Amino acid sequence: MTDLNPAEGRRRATGEVGIALVGCGRAAQQHVEAVALAGGGRVVAVVDDNAERAERFARQNAATPRHLDDVLGDSRIDAVSVCTPPGTHASIAVAALRAGKAVIVEKPVTRTGEELDAILAAADATGAPALAMLQHRGRLPAAALSTPWTADASAVLEVFRPRPRGHYFADPWRHDPDRSGGGHVAHLAVHLLDVSCQLLGMPARVSGLTGCRDVEGIDTRAALGVQFADGALMSVLASAHPAPRGERLRVVDGERELLIEDFGGEYRQNDTVHRLQPVPTPQLRSLVYQELHAAVRGEAAPDRYALRQARGVTAVLEAVRRLVMTVEEPVA
Repeated sequence: MTDLNPAEGRRRATGEVGIALVGCGRAAQQHVEAVALAGGGRVVAVVDDNAERAERFARQNAATPRHLDDVLGDSRIDAVSVCTPPGTHASIAVAALRAGKAVIVEKPVTRTGEELDAILAAADATGAPALAMLQHRGRLPAAALSTPWTADASAVLEVFRPRPRGHYFADPWRHDPDRSGGGHVAHLAVHLLDVSCQLLGMPARVSGLTGCRDVEGIDTRAALGVQFADGALMSVLASAHPAPRGERLRVVDGERELLIEDFGGEYRQNDTVHRLQPVPTPQLRSLVYQELHAAVRGEAAPDRYALRQARGVTAVLEAVRRLVMTVEEPVA
């Protein structure tokens, strides 16, 4: 075990939650920013298969490059944030939980329901907290969650986030369907899909069409229909093709309506309207870390950002992957 570096010494003195980041790509830098905004925690170690990248990332963020086994065996590290490509999320999260570490798993959290079950089983066995970096749950007003939406609810979800073809070749895993866990829907539409599942419950059926313009097996466009177990319906239109950028979720249920879009939104029930102010994404990510810190300190179990609540969106993403792999004959 390595000696305490100055940052680790400060953590022990102040009671900060010690965090190790596994994976040193773009998502990891977002986690560093979120930890700083949240307060109460410090990134003390980083792990990456590329030793040079780990060294550089650690140097830039006042952390120490370590091997994963070393991190998992160190009692001074309280939590592990999994920021690697999706194909490795489950194995790393399970190993961390079995070592008694809390985990935050980046989106898409897993490729399949079986992988999610494996993570949750490890969390249940050790009692270690497991959270998902599905930060847009923080945009939901409490009132929208406190009263169940009925079977008559209807929703429309639109996500237009242009991506050039080169995006998929910037990293080898991005154009590998198995390692990436999917394309536009899994990596960009995932947040509002997850929000819709927090409101409407488990999806029972997903149907529709997908297109893979740039890379075989990686969806860049989708038109979907989702039926939830309680009867609610939702249409989904997502595209990475050139278009004005925008995201929007609208859920209507009688005299009740929720609208979430780029610049805020509103929640309406009867004649009462509650305006939703826009919250910067880094601030939303910091809320996930605040919940992690509370869980590590034993103050409160994971709630809004609990990994367990990712079952609905995982089912949708798994269904989309099946649609991508389905080749249908064109209409004559």
